[in-house]
Amino acid sequence: MLREKDIPVWEAARVYLDVRSNDEHTLFSYYWAKQLLDFYPDADEDVVLPAILLHDTGWKKIPIEKVLESFGPNMKYPELRRQHEVEGVAIAREKLTELGYNEHHINQICDIIDGHDTTKEARSLNDSLLKDSDKLWRFTRHGNETVQSWFDISLTEVHKILRNQLPGFLTEEGKLLAVQMLEVAELKESLTKYIPHVSSER
Repeated sequence: MLREKDIPVWEAARVYLDVRSNDEHTLFSYYWAKQLLDFYPDADEDVVLPAILLHDTGWKKIPIEKVLESFGPNMKYPELRRQHEVEGVAIAREKLTELGYNEHHINQICDIIDGHDTTKEARSLNDSLLKDSDKLWRFTRHGNETVQSWFDISLTEVHKILRNQLPGFLTEEGKLLAVQMLEVAELKESLTKYIPHVSSER
């Protein structure tokens, strides 16, 4: 799934991603970034894809006991969302320099890691694809179940949270993919309303 040229970036990032399932989240987001890049030939895949692999490395620098209270329904430390971006930029700059990326390329990648959670508007096409790819993971079954486990809430509650996040998508294609995944997930949850004998294991 990873491009050959991105494997060294992944290996450099992976040691920072063993927090709140960020390693798995990152690979899902990388997949979605590749899908969105197909719609936007003017975007720079050599900026977006390395940025996706590095965007959440900064959570490694946040006290583990505060991570799940830095976002979501139980948020107590919203300022840590900004801190993880700052830490992620520092990690990205260090690792990309070690991998031989030039300064201009590093700056472009770091520019979209910086603010990927705390700024809502698209600052560039590359930025919009990073932001939408990051969010799309939440709408997958893996994302649904991970969010459910983090906050000990029902899948129905997860779906309500996600539906409220749909206006935040910056590309029409990203929003369409999110809507499709959400509606399939909601259909699965509501099957027993229409087919009472459906096994709960399905």
